[in-house]
Amino acid sequence: MMLLHRDDERARLDKALRACSDGTAQLVLVEGAPGCGKTRFLQYAADLAAGRGLTVLRAAADPGARREDHALLRRLAACLTGDLPRTPPAPDETAAGFAALLRTACANGPVLLCVDDLQHADRASLAELLRLTHTLHEAPLLTVLAQSPYHRTDGFGLHTELLRHQGFVRIPLGRLDAAGTAELARFWGTPVPDDAITSLHALSGGNPLLIRALLAETDTPAGRPGWPEPEPGGPFTEAFATCVQRCGPAARRLAAALAVLGPQADAQRAARLARLGTDAAARAGNALDAAGLVTGARLRHPAAESAVLGMLSSEQRRSMHRNAARVLHHALAEPVLVAGQLLAAGTATHTWEIQALRDAARQEPFSPADPDGAPTFLRLARSGCPDEPTRLRITLQLAAHTWRLHPAAAHHLLDEPQTALRAGQLSCADAGWLARLLAAQGRIEEADEVLARAAGDVRPPRDSVPSRPHAQCPVTHERPTAPVTRAAALWLSVGAREDVPAAERLLSDTPLTPATYESLARALRTLVQHRPQRAVTWCGRLGEEVSARNAPGWQAAFATAHAESLLRLGDLAGARREATGALEHLAGRGGPFLLAPLALLVQALTEQGEYATAALHLHPTLPGEPYSTVHALAFLRARGRHHLATGRPQAALEEFLEAGRAAGRWATDQPELLPWRTDAAEALLLLGRPGEAQALVADQLALPAATGARVRGVTLRLSAATAEPRRRVELLGNAVDELRDYGDRLELARALADLGSALRLNGEGARAGTITRRAWQLAGDCGAVPLRERIRPVDGPERAERPVRSRDAARLSGSEERVAALAAQGHTNREIAVKLFVSPSTVERHLTCVYRKLGISRRQDLPSDLRTRTFEQAGH
Repeated sequence: MMLLHRDDERARLDKALRACSDGTAQLVLVEGAPGCGKTRFLQYAADLAAGRGLTVLRAAADPGARREDHALLRRLAACLTGDLPRTPPAPDETAAGFAALLRTACANGPVLLCVDDLQHADRASLAELLRLTHTLHEAPLLTVLAQSPYHRTDGFGLHTELLRHQGFVRIPLGRLDAAGTAELARFWGTPVPDDAITSLHALSGGNPLLIRALLAETDTPAGRPGWPEPEPGGPFTEAFATCVQRCGPAARRLAAALAVLGPQADAQRAARLARLGTDAAARAGNALDAAGLVTGARLRHPAAESAVLGMLSSEQRRSMHRNAARVLHHALAEPVLVAGQLLAAGTATHTWEIQALRDAARQEPFSPADPDGAPTFLRLARSGCPDEPTRLRITLQLAAHTWRLHPAAAHHLLDEPQTALRAGQLSCADAGWLARLLAAQGRIEEADEVLARAAGDVRPPRDSVPSRPHAQCPVTHERPTAPVTRAAALWLSVGAREDVPAAERLLSDTPLTPATYESLARALRTLVQHRPQRAVTWCGRLGEEVSARNAPGWQAAFATAHAESLLRLGDLAGARREATGALEHLAGRGGPFLLAPLALLVQALTEQGEYATAALHLHPTLPGEPYSTVHALAFLRARGRHHLATGRPQAALEEFLEAGRAAGRWATDQPELLPWRTDAAEALLLLGRPGEAQALVADQLALPAATGARVRGVTLRLSAATAEPRRRVELLGNAVDELRDYGDRLELARALADLGSALRLNGEGARAGTITRRAWQLAGDCGAVPLRERIRPVDGPERAERPVRSRDAARLSGSEERVAALAAQGHTNREIAVKLFVSPSTVERHLTCVYRKLGISRRQDLPSDLRTRTFEQAGH
């Protein structure tokens, strides 16, 4: 038999064999951790002795027969007699008989007596063997005993007794080094590249049994860096579990504690969890280290941890995980670590356990591998919490965390706290929290009821918006006089235009977490309303960030904001794409929030002229009362816009008015959010009711909140529809300026088309043609097919322009580009001079330079991209 990388050990054994052959008794103690080759070494000794003519007696102690007197002696005697007696003789007979047999064998020649797993020997056999080694100290007897270190053979003082023998030799079998690992791999026929030897040695700890197991389950790792990961349930994990099992009961308990604690393990925590004293834990740790099973206070590999946990029953694992949570809690570990152990235990009922789970949910960072971490902590706390007020607070916390994953589930979670509030079982502080969550979900009326009840003003349950709303009262032109409620203020907390820089700073400096999401969402809504181009950039960044975090609720929210920003810029295809993406994120989990992206999709499809496709989404089937949140307002408006585009102005008017009444009832009547008055005015104009339309438009213009460029531009355009012809051009010109500044190309196209018609009626045909062609081009750029068809220029489509190379346009100075942009937009030289505070001659000089640089000869040939430039874009 070959024995690799054990030269010194072989030399010691050979010396003992020669002494025995010369008639001198020898006693060898072989010590090695499980897997390090004790049994193989004894086999080598037996083969070597047999080859030299020695009589060989070899047996292994059986741990199952440890309480059976002289069990080991009977096994050794069978090596001489050839069989074990069926009926065990009396103890005295066994000892005397074995001693006689051994003396006889020694009288006939040298004898090798090998005992493996000495730590499992029964007390009677061990005592007799020690006696015989001293009695036969002049006989040609080589006794080789093998045991695992750190095992106590209580009551015998084994090492002391062995040291008294004049021929005693101790042979320790340690783990292999990297060179020994490579030699063993070559012997077993697996060529291992040099760069993989280090990984193989680190993974196995130099334990020969583990090395063989890794070699057995892995093909030659040539061409791959390091050593492949062990197979779950493969030879390595099985061999690892065997080594742990053979290290002894204390080591098994310590290994289980290390596996349960995982990365949080240290010597003190593991000893406490294993319920071992300081000395016992040290011996158990040394046993595991000697076998190469640990590195520091960790098992060598996650596969090794799985192997050790597999040795426990499910009940033992749950108990150990719960005890591990207690150990970590007393060690002041992070709540997330404590909560992880409680999750593995599957139960939490004590106050400290409930609090640890709640604290962990507050601190738990995003994990793409486990996005449901915080909600999972809270669900466990909620299921085991015996205190009802605390359980309700956990429910509120769970609803706040669940929204990012499942908006519909978050919606339903707030029903129980509302019921508790009506029963007087919710504290004022928790009622305020409930109101904020309801407002964040757009449930303004329910939030108002909560705040009222918390203040002692008991209101009857609110009537939700009907699931199939219809106008039931005549058009009213009264402006809202009711103050904005606290709940509505929570939803409407969007900054003004001057707050845009602060909103961008917040988005830039604040990380996205459950605690910061609402603040970031409000900052993003500020950009959507006032700077949609910037909002597009931020929506893209936030969307990419949450896509890696697997948070579909947040992904849908940011995609919805992205779609709204693109729609406000006239990018219909982009809005449709982002709205569709939001709906995909919400599939099966959207709830009432589903109406928000659905509204944007319907509106984009309608503006693109895909009326049949849009109609498929007009009456979605949603559970509960989907029209009871502010998300229904945009959907009612989108449905009205579809009716308006398909020739049903009366149905459109009913939708717009219903949306307006709901917005008034919820104190969310803000034209930036819902311009229902101008929508209704369009429907009234088609119905031949210009007086009522004019009153609604005037009403919207007079609103304090109607100060945004987009709202003013649309309102001025509708106001021009009922104005005197001379006044109409002025109003439309102002509308064009507002919409151009805002950047909404679709609404700008409508305003330009109306301006072209007004100019034509005033006899300004040339200018009207230029502006109409510009409107037609803009509508085409937006993909608004119906609008493009409606405003087709009377003299045919715009003539093909000579392509202007980007480097030619880049040659324009800032002043030249500003003048060219205004000229392309249809302004006269005098109007350009007034806008730019220069003289008309300066304008003429700049235009001459522009024509020369671009190689054109007239205004109509200016590039179309200049026609949509704002002053900011033109270098102003």
